[in-house]
Amino acid sequence: MNKDSDYIQAAPAKNNATEIPVLLRQIKDNSASILLAHLENLFSSCDDLFFDLSSRAATNSEQNLYFESMREVRLKKHGVIAAFKSEIETGFHQIASAAQTSTPSSDLDNIADDHTSLSLVQNDILEQDVAIASMVSKARVNCQESLYHLNLRFDYLMPNTAITDQNNPMDPQQICRYFADACKMLDLNIKARIILFKQFDRLLISKLATVYSSANNLLVEAGVLPNTRSYANNKNQGNSETPAQRSTGTQQNQNIEFEFAELSNLLSSLRQQNPAAIESLIPNYTAYSRNTGPTVSNDDLLQLLTTIQQTIAPPPANKELQLAESLRQVIGSILSEAGDAPDKALQQPDDDVINLVAMFFDFVLDDNNLPVAVQALISRLQIPILKVALNDKKFFSKSSHPARRLINAIAEASIGWDESSQLQRDRLFSLMTAITQDINENYNNSDQIFIDKLNELEKFIQQTEHKSALIEKRIGQAAEGQARTKLARLMSQKVMFEKLETAELPEKISDFLTRHWLNLLIMSHLKHGEESSEWIDATQLIDDLIWASQAHNDAKSQSRYQKIKPGLLNRINEGMTQIAATREAAEDCINSLEKTLDELHTSGHSDIQMRPLSTSQAEVLGHTPGSGSKSWQQMTGVERQQARYKQLTYEYIRKAEQLPLQTWLSFEDAKTGKVTRCKLASRIESSDSYVFVNRFGFKAIERLRKDFACDMQAGRITILERGNLFDRAMGNVLNSLNNNQSTKAS
Repeated sequence: MNKDSDYIQAAPAKNNATEIPVLLRQIKDNSASILLAHLENLFSSCDDLFFDLSSRAATNSEQNLYFESMREVRLKKHGVIAAFKSEIETGFHQIASAAQTSTPSSDLDNIADDHTSLSLVQNDILEQDVAIASMVSKARVNCQESLYHLNLRFDYLMPNTAITDQNNPMDPQQICRYFADACKMLDLNIKARIILFKQFDRLLISKLATVYSSANNLLVEAGVLPNTRSYANNKNQGNSETPAQRSTGTQQNQNIEFEFAELSNLLSSLRQQNPAAIESLIPNYTAYSRNTGPTVSNDDLLQLLTTIQQTIAPPPANKELQLAESLRQVIGSILSEAGDAPDKALQQPDDDVINLVAMFFDFVLDDNNLPVAVQALISRLQIPILKVALNDKKFFSKSSHPARRLINAIAEASIGWDESSQLQRDRLFSLMTAITQDINENYNNSDQIFIDKLNELEKFIQQTEHKSALIEKRIGQAAEGQARTKLARLMSQKVMFEKLETAELPEKISDFLTRHWLNLLIMSHLKHGEESSEWIDATQLIDDLIWASQAHNDAKSQSRYQKIKPGLLNRINEGMTQIAATREAAEDCINSLEKTLDELHTSGHSDIQMRPLSTSQAEVLGHTPGSGSKSWQQMTGVERQQARYKQLTYEYIRKAEQLPLQTWLSFEDAKTGKVTRCKLASRIESSDSYVFVNRFGFKAIERLRKDFACDMQAGRITILERGNLFDRAMGNVLNSLNNNQSTKAS
């Protein structure tokens, strides 16, 4: 007979020659002791759970499955624990190595490469991978702040190794990978393996916040970054993403400074290309300084722009907002002369500023992240923004300039608009329209108007976001409650249907079970869960009542019936009380059941008719006759096409799992073609669904995770960028100009 020690050698023997710093070793030992204690508890719980599941198994094969799983876990649990501990040791040694230049990618990261489609992946492998990815995603959200601080403190301790979520040995992804690798020695059916991983999630992963808190406290007491803010700011100067942003995928606004001298040099290099090459790199680029007419001074150009700016009329009421006249057309009209006279020229710096600002607005008008109405609104600020840049050539390098911040605020606030928005009735859109018009009418050379309007807009946004956050929270709570209720109903219906599907019962008893006892099952599942004694007792009563409803004429069965009858009726009475049945209704129900049972067990012939579930009762239990899935041969051509279409590659399942909360996206309805802008507000674990809300916080869409991944694969989902509009646009301009340099060099 194999002993536990036979399996301990399965733990990977690794050469961990690198010495771990004392403080890091203390973190390792402390964290490992906590995790291993939880792992011991996990195996004890699984032993009880598998035994309980085997006792409730409906078939011999299912019972054998759970018994074999229980035996396998008992025999090899010490080997799994040893392997898990060894994996933790290895993870800490890897980050302790100063020579470590790259982090070994985790199994989770390689899944998409190893398994490109469902047709290439065994279902059990995919099911396990999805379960692990779900655990990681949930744990990172729940422990976001403490994990962020731990990443920073580890990074501070290890100056030669950049600590990220991909190599931090205490990150949920690594811990799940350690456990998955350790469990490879267990010969378990996928059904039992998934149960094991669920227990791992419930009894260990859910406790990670305590582990992280303990590690952070130990580091703080040792004087390691008591305040992480200054260290994070210093890191961000060289890296725009913090470890927390990398671990959660949260997209933050970035302020980027662009030196005008650098941009001007790139434009100078561009002008040396032939016209065709220039047009291919920057469409509509115009060299105003090459005009042969008289040169317009900077002051005169500003005055001419002010004259045009003040003639911009307010947008017409109750009509669609139109794009403003192109900036290049405005400049062209200013520089044009009557008759055959050559167009006036501009000074080279003014020429560069105009082209840079025009390129910025070209990007704005091509940015699909912005609704068309907001593109038109921002386009009305072309002349004021151009005047700001002409007045101050350092405008591009001032990330804190109020004009830049105002444009960014408008774009950020409007990301949730969709084509169905009633813009003229929208308070925020009306305010932004008034702001742009006020700037056109009153801006001269002072930036104070941008400061005032920015403050006005931010105050309004703060008020509305507070309201929408409250609504969003309530929507999430309501969705969670509905999902839990739906899951409880589905599980209760499933259990009862499986027990009654092949049984023949008196009509009064089957009516009682499908009308009253079903509600008790739902309530027990909601309050206590399917692993509780209350749930087990409620489901066991169904079996007891089915047995008692059969005509047993032998003396042994009659004796057993008389023995269990009082307890059976008492349990039914207690159940009726729990579902708030009136005393009269409960007594009538129990008397009717007792009378029916006694009649079935009398020695004489009973006239009670035994029959299977009726169609209406089956429907109450969620079963519609003929609703089962068809085989491939039974499917029509259209059904086969739909089945192929729903096959998901793991890449999109993984993308759906890793999509950060608060991500904005546009969703195209497959049937109507309507496009809705919404953000991911919450993931409902119990129903495996995602809830999306509009910009007011109200629920817009709710999709099952698998359906959402299918939408992503079909191209109906577009992730919207929330980074600062000005910085994204100027970054695009800079890339275009740098591409010219690369082309020229090659």
